Amino acid sequence: MNINSVNLSEVTTYRFGGICKNFINIETEDDLLDLKDVIKEKQNVILGKGSNVAFSDKEFYGNVLTPKFEELMLTDNFEIHVGSSVFLPKLSRFFKDNSLSDGEFMIGIPGTVGGAIKMNAGAYGWEFSELLKDLRCFNLETFEIEILKKEELEFSYRKSKNLNNKIILSATLIVEEGDKKIIDQNLSDFNNKRKKSQPAAIYNAGSVFKNTKDYYAGELIDNAGLKGYEIDGVSVSKKHANFFVAQKGAKALSLFELVQYVKDKVSTKFGIVLEEEIIFIGDFTK
Repeated sequence: MNINSVNLSEVTTYRFGGICKNFINIETEDDLLDLKDVIKEKQNVILGKGSNVAFSDKEFYGNVLTPKFEELMLTDNFEIHVGSSVFLPKLSRFFKDNSLSDGEFMIGIPGTVGGAIKMNAGAYGWEFSELLKDLRCFNLETFEIEILKKEELEFSYRKSKNLNNKIILSATLIVEEGDKKIIDQNLSDFNNKRKKSQPAAIYNAGSVFKNTKDYYAGELIDNAGLKGYEIDGVSVSKKHANFFVAQKGAKALSLFELVQYVKDKVSTKFGIVLEEEIIFIGDFTK
């Protein structure tokens, strides 16, 4: 385990964030036991690729814990053992290389396995929970390793339960053989859809608001006339209204204010209160 002072703008996809003097890399399970004296009486944030969070630009006085567990193995009984830090596009390619079905949806999700479990990440009608058998995690309250079965996590749309104050270490996925041609075609289709509908090569964190079975957040934002609306360098994407994009040098507070503005306008026009998918961390007062 090593503890560093890091500018959080360097480890998140929005490139927002201030200094954190307790940025903790966890590289082995032995490191977990050393956390006991470090995490007391502070806010603890578990960070993967930083693709679903926005830190305040002010100094963050808590701990940022970054697991580095990269295990990736296919067993003879068609289970995958995967570390929580494995990047989802890498896992999707692992599915493809081993002719395994149902991993194509992950190809464009810029997060890790740990984040995908916590948020029940998904795309194109698939959710990560559909693959999960169980997981291993470290409880920051008891300082013990636990094994949780899928059913204990009570998954719903972009949500899981019973994972607060726990660091996900690894997961077991149940997989099936697939048709290589179908897998290749799905990957090609999903990549093309993403390129056509989502802004690329620009600072963002994917979908800002959650969809529901009744509505798509992007459609509501678009129908409220908010595509392209900007606050100090952060704007609603003109390509996909549920993506908010930031110019270089923009501030996290501008994103926070834009999210609140869009929520208010959609609520006023449609009577629907959007729920954020992005997580704001830190002090966003002026």
